[in-house]
Amino acid sequence: MESNLLSEGQFICSHFQQCRKTRRQGDAFREGIMSHVGRRFDLTLGGEPLRIVVVGQESGLAKGPSAAIFGRKVTMETRYRQTLNGSGLERRYYAQDGYPGRNPHMRGTTTALRLLLGTGLGTDYEGEFVRPIKGQPFHLFDGFALVNRLLCSAGPPGGSQGRPTSTMARNCGIHFAATLSILEPTIVILQGAKVAKWAAGVLAPARLQTEYLYEAIHDGRRVVVCSFSHPSAHGSVRWGDRPDAPYVAKVVAPTLQAALQLSGNS
Repeated sequence: MESNLLSEGQFICSHFQQCRKTRRQGDAFREGIMSHVGRRFDLTLGGEPLRIVVVGQESGLAKGPSAAIFGRKVTMETRYRQTLNGSGLERRYYAQDGYPGRNPHMRGTTTALRLLLGTGLGTDYEGEFVRPIKGQPFHLFDGFALVNRLLCSAGPPGGSQGRPTSTMARNCGIHFAATLSILEPTIVILQGAKVAKWAAGVLAPARLQTEYLYEAIHDGRRVVVCSFSHPSAHGSVRWGDRPDAPYVAKVVAPTLQAALQLSGNS
């Protein structure tokens, strides 16, 4: 990250200017939003490694007072605080007891992590904590990495809906590949059809298991890849509103259980 992307407050990506020039007329451009990597990311389950990476499209624009903090050139440390505290500890699945609720994206991510880390489906806050055999309990959001396929975003000013260009997707592929090489995930969750399409060049299917599950080889390592709709998608494929959504029961839960078995964590 420091050598190729964000160093001492400067965004040094060699593709920065080219990508920014391709944005649509009138769109804002936010550069250098680094990844979230939880302090407990490098986990083991049953003696086998369990490193979970969730892949989104890009970082949405923060609103209100946090916009100045989480706008551009967001370091890994800031992104960590934004995800663990801002989306995790300082919120609940639904708004309750004076705490605001999470957005559909992070509610769906909560559900996926609860399934993978074995705390069980639900909306209760206590169920969001993993209690290892050794060590202190930790929140789910401290036990995974949230990596966006694009480390910059383009879109209408004041909105959170991204409108990335094909140039941005192509150029950022090298950073996505490098990120996966560093993190060495065992399970990757792709959120959304566009993300799945853009990830295919780096995580190409080597062995197809189901419509939603395949094995890939990256840097000589096997990676189990789950490809879902985005939790905030519309209609029958939306799964970020409640843990008992039909898409969770029919697609997400069985796919993640199969992913654990494939990765040796059953």
